[in-house]
Amino acid sequence: MKEKIYAFVRRETVLCAAVALAAGSSLFYTPKAAYIDFDVLSILLSLMLVVAGLKQIRFLDWAAVELLNCCQSMRGVVLALVGITYVSSMFVTNDVALITFVPLALVIGRTIKADMARVIILQTLAANLGSMLTPPGNPQNLFLYAHFDYTAAAFFKVMALPCLLSLLYLGVLIWRRPNKSLSLSLQPMAMPPALQTGLFLLLLGINIGAVLHWLDKNVALAVTVAAVLAVKRQLFKEVDYSLLVTFVGFFVFIGNISHTGLATWLRQSLLGTATGTYLAGLGASQLISNVPAAMLLAGLTNEADALLLGVNIGGLGTLIASMASVISYKLFVVEHPYQAGTYLRTFLYYNFAGLFLIGALTWVIFIR
Repeated sequence: MKEKIYAFVRRETVLCAAVALAAGSSLFYTPKAAYIDFDVLSILLSLMLVVAGLKQIRFLDWAAVELLNCCQSMRGVVLALVGITYVSSMFVTNDVALITFVPLALVIGRTIKADMARVIILQTLAANLGSMLTPPGNPQNLFLYAHFDYTAAAFFKVMALPCLLSLLYLGVLIWRRPNKSLSLSLQPMAMPPALQTGLFLLLLGINIGAVLHWLDKNVALAVTVAAVLAVKRQLFKEVDYSLLVTFVGFFVFIGNISHTGLATWLRQSLLGTATGTYLAGLGASQLISNVPAAMLLAGLTNEADALLLGVNIGGLGTLIASMASVISYKLFVVEHPYQAGTYLRTFLYYNFAGLFLIGALTWVIFIR
């Protein structure tokens, strides 16, 4: 029994921390249902169902294989893998993009007998950087977009600069790699069912519209649930319910402490300025990951833009700064355990270089 509990805590560390914080703070302050943002929970559930559907019909895998079979050089392969990871992360989240495309990179590595460690690191960078641009790209954007009541135009105006810098950074890293001709022939995949593909892409569009406040979130959830029940009800088993509970825990904790003396002091000192909030977002992300960092700091500052930039750029750096990075690390190490140390050193080099370059330029241009 103890082993099972220990394994659960290791697997769901953030969930356990959120529940503990909520329960502990509730001993001193009375929690209220109003603290829980049900709009965020509904759209998160809806998006998870849609993304699970696209994964199950293997739409992204099929699209990637079709693209890669058109590549005639190693640089083309790297550009295709990094590019499709970057773009898809904007719509299906950074972790799903990595779960889908990192295994494909490993298959290509076995096929052409190439070391794909640096390519997978570039994919990880692409997933974390590409997901910055859109509200559904990652959980912290989804939360901050709703919490600070952003409009689509205001959100994209803030995130356009770091995304442009990220493209330049990734471009330099890709073009620095040696190039060679390549004949790649991956086994073609059967085209996903047209009706299901169309349905899930339509549902994705509906939910993105709901995130951007163009459609009612409850209507989007109702339509999505009805469609999934009619077509693939087993998708409800694929939902990450622990993430939903984690959000509830942080909502309760933030609500409980929002009126304390410590919260007031932080609002008036460190988190009372754009620079302080930005640096807090960057720093907290390195230690506790950017999703919990965003949720903890959001209730303590009014500097929405600085926090949005801080926790997104803060996804670079340590391995846990973005939990999506852990996914690609584990996928690579399972197949190449002897390269774990080399992978981690290279990962940290590229990530901290990106953190300092993109982070510093964003501060100079946008915040200072």
